[in-house]
Formats: sequence, C-alpha cells, structure tokens
Amino acid sequence: MKILQFGKAYPPVNLGGVESTIQLITEGLHEANVTCDVLGVNDNRLYTLEDVKMGKIHRASLLKKAFSTLFSFNLISILSKIHKEYDIIHIHHPDPMCAFALWLIKPKCKIVVHWHSDILKQKLLLKIYRPFQSWLLRRADIIIATSPTYAKFSGDLKLYQNKIEIVPIGIDMRQLESDGPIVENIRSKYKDKKILLSIGRMTYYKGYDSLIDSISYLSDEYVLLIIGDGELKNDLEMKVEQLGLDKKVVFLGKVNDLERNSYLKACDLFVLSSIFKTEAFAIVQVEAMAFSKPIVSTIIPGSGVDWVNQNMLSGLTVPINNPHAIARAIQEIMENENLYLELATGAHRRFLDEFTQEIMINRLIKIYNKLLK
Repeated sequence: MKILQFGKAYPPVNLGGVESTIQLITEGLHEANVTCDVLGVNDNRLYTLEDVKMGKIHRASLLKKAFSTLFSFNLISILSKIHKEYDIIHIHHPDPMCAFALWLIKPKCKIVVHWHSDILKQKLLLKIYRPFQSWLLRRADIIIATSPTYAKFSGDLKLYQNKIEIVPIGIDMRQLESDGPIVENIRSKYKDKKILLSIGRMTYYKGYDSLIDSISYLSDEYVLLIIGDGELKNDLEMKVEQLGLDKKVVFLGKVNDLERNSYLKACDLFVLSSIFKTEAFAIVQVEAMAFSKPIVSTIIPGSGVDWVNQNMLSGLTVPINNPHAIARAIQEIMENENLYLELATGAHRRFLDEFTQEIMINRLIKIYNKLLK
C-alpha cells in the first residue's frame, strides 16, 4: 500500500491547521509502516524534493498566491509524473489548485477526499471552482469529514452521505511538551488569579469582541490571556483600553510552541469564542483537553466545534455573540469545584478516547484497507 498525501503545502510551508494535520498523518502512517509521500506547493519559485526517512516530500514551485490558494503549474506537472506510483491519493480540501490538478490528470487510483471545511469566504473563487469541486466529490471513493456534525450540515456534502467516513483530527501528545519553569513563572505572575486562555488568529470569525466583552462581567480575580496575532489585533487592543480592561485582558502575541504549551498547562480554563462555520473543528480545543482543561466554546450552526467540546462532558457550550453567556459559563465552571474536576477529567478522557494521533491513523488505515480490498 502506497499513499500520496496531496494538499496545499507541507510544514514548515504555510503552517496552519490543515498542513499540521497532513504532517501528523504522514508521520503517523510512517510509524505504522505504511509508505506515504507528500505533494504540495513551496513558498517560493523553487521545486524541491526531500527524500527523508518517512518518504518523499515534493514541494512544487509557487507561481502566485491569491484567494488563499497557492497557484502552481509545476504541481500539475509533478502529479502527472508520479500519480501512477500510488494506490491511493489522499487530497486535503479546501484547495482549488489540487482539485484542478486531479481533474486534469484524472489518475486511475483510489481517491480519498479529506473535507476539512467548506469554502465560505472566497465567494468569487467558489463560483469558478464549484464545477471542479463537484467533479472531485463525484470522483471520490471516500470522503472523510472531521466530525459528524460538519458532515451532516455541509451543503456541499449533502448528496454524498453514502461516501462519508468520520475521522476526527488527532494530535501527538509528544508535540505538546511544556516547560516546568515557564509554567511556574506564568502561575507566579498571575498569582491569586483565575487564568483564562484563548489561542487563535485575530480575525473576523474568532469572535474576540464577544470574548473581551464577557470579561467585563467577571470580577477582578479573573485574567484573560490571548495568544495570537492578526489583522484585528490593534482594534481589539483599543477596545480593551476603552473598556478599561487592560489589567484583565493580556495580549501575548505570537509565542513559540514550548511557551504556547506551557500556557495551556498553566491556565485554569480554555475559551473559544468563534462565531462562524469557518471554525470547523478547532483543534486547539483538543490540545486543551490533552492538558485536562475544561473548555467554554460556542455553538456554531453547522460546525463541529460543539461536537469536539461536548456540553457537560468536557466543558460548557454557549450561543455565539453572547458575552453574558460566556461569562456565566466561565463562572459556573470556575466557581464550582466539583463541576470543574468533573469537566477536567471528562476533557482528558475525551481526548484519549477520540483525538489521539494513534486513533486517527488506525481509522485511516482501516479506510485505506477497505478501499484496496
């Protein structure tokens, strides 16, 4: 069995949620003795081939980046040369460039489409791309969705329910190493505070306005730490200043992985305030669960976020754009020791039961074997 993971890019290029998942899958399959190579696009005009222990990583030369897509003629050329080597091509959606390349080449092998998200923001691109997307879904032998909720409510997937398999994203706990002194320093800095943590890009769908407003309803014993950067950071900092919350809301900006993990370990509770379906899964919730942190997250229509964090099991879920509800949920958990311990235990148990890399890889191998019978 030989697999090609086919996506927009491979870390460290364009490091994001989908790219991180491709890396976890590739490394996990290698550890399970499944041959797996990768094809994606580079962040420059050079084609590179990395022949590493776990397999080949093809990075096609970049022509242009636009509409969140890495355009590359070289990608098509490479696929045309190597596609016959593989039993299965596992394509990660959304990526119009990869879908277009498959449509042109039309390989004869099995096709697995990993549906991370609908295309929601790029409306113009979707109008042009939709015929290729429809072809890809018809051509797919299996469509993988990351949660049953997203599979059920995605308008694009409604005609293909018979092809869908659910494989939640799993993470490797070894990549969540924290640093004891950093953890102690964080706890010492915010001594006698209940530490709330949120991590994510400061962009339109994250709902940070509501999260910041919610802090107004909490006492001074709470502090909210926000890790991340983005186009709305200045606006959010101004909002915090105008509300007089500069001692209760702290923007940490970008931090390295060790620091990020240390904040996850040091915090008391994780909060996810996203408001649009663009947040399809929120793997950061899984990372918080791995550290046994209860979660307050939002109920986003059609998203898998509230399937990942299940109400009264791993945390509490609240309506979107509702600062009062966020504040009440935070207080309910933090001011009830028995509930806190129950949810902290439930969060870690849910991580172990559903969201480890090993579980994800075993589910994928089962799907691959089913296709190749």
